[in-house]
Amino acid sequence: MATPTRAGKRDTGTREKLLDACAEIMLDEGYAAATSRRVAEKVGVQRAVVYYYFPTMDDLYLAVLKRGTRANLDVQRRALSSDRPLHALWDLTIDSRGGQLVMEFMALGNHRKEIRAELAAGAERFREAQVAALTYILREHNGDGALPPEVVSVLIASIGRLIVIESGLGITTGHEKTLELVTEYLDRFEAPRH
Repeated sequence: MATPTRAGKRDTGTREKLLDACAEIMLDEGYAAATSRRVAEKVGVQRAVVYYYFPTMDDLYLAVLKRGTRANLDVQRRALSSDRPLHALWDLTIDSRGGQLVMEFMALGNHRKEIRAELAAGAERFREAQVAALTYILREHNGDGALPPEVVSVLIASIGRLIVIESGLGITTGHEKTLELVTEYLDRFEAPRH
């Protein structure tokens, strides 16, 4: 990855527009469609402007990924500090739009080691923050410790992501009953104590 020395020092909001455009193209058409030409067209600038802010397309992809990771950590932090943190975490996990972009980065990461490494690092930060919060939340709601926070984190992530992936492919068998079961369990788990 190129390290810009003077690239993009003077910013008038164009950098954020380029990041938004790249993410939108990746979501709508896949990562392969997110070329410098397409990103520039979407923003209404010359291709050279893309390279002014991001010396390589990998720099642009990494910036989109890092921005998304920061945003997701913030959303997760708010979800886990809500009145019903497990429900909020579940809702965050089954948000198909976020899952789609992660899938695009996973596909891109198959071809680019730096993207794969950043994706893994961001996911680890996300998981670590989640486990830390779940440790406290589960202590409040699950005094016997039957469900370790790491397990709850993996269960929520795996069930939620599988439903998102399968739904994107048009597979729905078993989803309704699984969603009902998870919601019922979370309702029982987060029921107010008397």
